[in-house]
Amino acid sequence: MKLMKFKPKNLLWNFTLTRLALSLTVLSVSGKAATMEEISRWVSDGHWQQAGNEIAHELARTNLDFPTRQELLFQSDRITRMHLDFDKTRAQAFQDARGVVPSITETQFDAWDKNSTIEWLDVDGERRYFHSAGANLFRINREARELKHVAGVTDEALFRLDDVRRVIAASARTNSPENPQKIWQVSYCLRVKPGEVPPGEIIRAWLPFPQDGNRQSHIQLISSDPPEFIRAGSNAALSSLYFEKPAAKTGPTEFKIVFEYTAAGFYQPIDPVVVETVDPSNPALAPFMGQQPPQIVFSDAIRKLSREIVGNEANPYFKALKIFAWVSENIPWASAREYSTIACLPEYALGCRHGDCGIKTMTFMTLCRLNDIPARWETGWTTDPVQDMHDWCKIFLAPYGWVSADVTYGLVNSKDDREKWFFLGGIDAGRLVVNTDYQQPLYPAKLFFRSEVVDFQRGEVEWRGGNLYFNQWTWDFKAKEVTPNSGLK
Repeated sequence: MKLMKFKPKNLLWNFTLTRLALSLTVLSVSGKAATMEEISRWVSDGHWQQAGNEIAHELARTNLDFPTRQELLFQSDRITRMHLDFDKTRAQAFQDARGVVPSITETQFDAWDKNSTIEWLDVDGERRYFHSAGANLFRINREARELKHVAGVTDEALFRLDDVRRVIAASARTNSPENPQKIWQVSYCLRVKPGEVPPGEIIRAWLPFPQDGNRQSHIQLISSDPPEFIRAGSNAALSSLYFEKPAAKTGPTEFKIVFEYTAAGFYQPIDPVVVETVDPSNPALAPFMGQQPPQIVFSDAIRKLSREIVGNEANPYFKALKIFAWVSENIPWASAREYSTIACLPEYALGCRHGDCGIKTMTFMTLCRLNDIPARWETGWTTDPVQDMHDWCKIFLAPYGWVSADVTYGLVNSKDDREKWFFLGGIDAGRLVVNTDYQQPLYPAKLFFRSEVVDFQRGEVEWRGGNLYFNQWTWDFKAKEVTPNSGLK
C-alpha cells in the first residue's frame, strides 16, 4: 500500500483543548445512521476506505456544524498518521527482526506473529506491520528476548546504580529528600524540512523549556534563534517558548535554543506505618484523584485488574507498591505508536500487554487514582545516561506529600530494598521537567490540530496552511553536565 502524503488542512481548532464526545451522529453514504464513534472505530480497526468515504461524504455537506467538521477532519488525520506508523510489510518486519538476531527463522517469526507479540494492522484487507515491530519483538516476547540474550545483544541501561546510591546517600547526609545534583546545559534545535512550507510564509513553533520548581532551579536562557519569543507562564503545567520565523528559501528552517538549569535528585524513605489515607475532598488533591478522560478512565477492565493486583490491601503505600511492581514486571517497555492514534493509553496497554514510558506511566497513574492515591503526570527528557524523551509521574502519600515514581525504570536490580524500590519515592537528577499534567494547552494557543495530543516534548509546529506533523520536521536534543560559572562551551 502506498503511503498517503500528509496534506495540511485549514483547521481552526485546538484538539487538545476540546475532545469532542464521540456520540455525535452523522449520516452514512448508504443512508444508515453512523456515529462518530463508529467512524473512529473504523479508523482504529483499519477500515480506512469505509471511514474515508463516510468522512468525505459528510464534509461535503453545506450544513455541517463546526465541531462535527473538526472531529471528522481529525479522524482523516488519524488515517494519515496511522499510515506512517504501520509502514512495513511482513518481509520488512522479519528482516528488521533478523537484524537484531540473525539466527531467527521464518517458522519462529510466524509463531510469534500468531501469538500477538508482533504488532500489525489489517488495512482494507492488507496486513501492515508497525514500523518498530521487528525490534519490539525482543522486548515483548520472552522466547525472542532469551535468544537475543544468548546472541550477546544487550540494551543500554536506563540508569546507573551509582546514581541511585548517590541520591540516597545525599538524602541521608542532608536529611532532606531533595538535594541539588547537577547543572545541565541543553541545546535544542527544531528543523522544518525544505519544501514543507512555501518560502517566506511564517512558521509558528513551540519548543520545550524547563519548568520553575519541580526540583529545577537557576533556569537561564543563554541564546535563541530567532531572538524574539513568548514564554508560557512560569508555573504553567506545560512549559514552552513560542517563536515565529519565515520559511527559508533554501534548506531547512531552524529554531534553536540553548539554556542551563540546575536539577535535583530526590529520595523519600517511606515508613508504611505512618502513611495515611488522603481526604478525596481536599481541593489541592482533588484534580489528581478520580478519572480524567480520555486517558484516565476507570473501565471495567481496569477495575478488574485493580482487584487482582491490590486485593484487600488498605495501606496506600502498599497499594502503590503492588501496582508499581505489577506494571513494571507485566507491561514490558516497547516502542509505541503515536499517542494521537490511540484512544486510551491504559486500555491499549491492557490489550497488547506492552507500552512505552507514557503508556506504562498512565496505566500506573490510573490504577493509583482508582485506589484513592493522588497521581499526576510529570514528563520531559532524560539527560543522563540516555538523552531522550521520557514520562514518569508523582504520587501523593500523606504525610510525606508528593513523591516521584518512574515505573518504566521500575525495580532496580539490587538486594538493598532502598535501592530496589528507589524509583517509587525517588528519582535521579538526570531529568528535564517540561510538563506536570497531560493534554495541556499551548501558549499562545495552537490554531491547528496538535501532532502530540497527550504530551509535549519534541515541540509543535504549524503555519497558516495547517499543522506540520512529525514527518515534516526533525529535532535535535543535546545535554551536557557543566560546572558552575563554566559558561557556554
